[in-house]
Amino acid sequence: MALWQSDLSVSWRAQWLSLLVHGLLALLVLLMPWPINYTLIWMLLLLIVVFSCVRSQRRIHACQGTFKLLEDGRVCWKGHEWQMARKPWIIDSGIMLKLTRPGKRGSLHLWLAADSIDSEEWRDLRRLLLQQQAKSH
Repeated sequence: MALWQSDLSVSWRAQWLSLLVHGLLALLVLLMPWPINYTLIWMLLLLIVVFSCVRSQRRIHACQGTFKLLEDGRVCWKGHEWQMARKPWIIDSGIMLKLTRPGKRGSLHLWLAADSIDSEEWRDLRRLLLQQQAKSH
């Protein structure tokens, strides 16, 4: 049984922050006084920044869908059951979860942005996670 469930949407704040950081990096690369024989290097750096921006936007868009908080520090995300590997990092603008799949290798860091969830649901999720942390101590 799910303690909490919500459909996560795309975080506009995360998108804008990503675009701002990558835009500033691209501007920095373009405005630095490069010697003429370093043209290939600054073009390569600019290309890396652009591809990093595209990758970042794709990752932000991938963090949408149904998210369920279950009992005992378990969550259901993308059709799989995950276990919280450590206590969540909770701040006003979001929650960072480190998740592992039982019996599988590797882990997943999932950022739940406050603006991707309804404000009332956001308060409920924070309350439940803080209660789970208090019980475990």
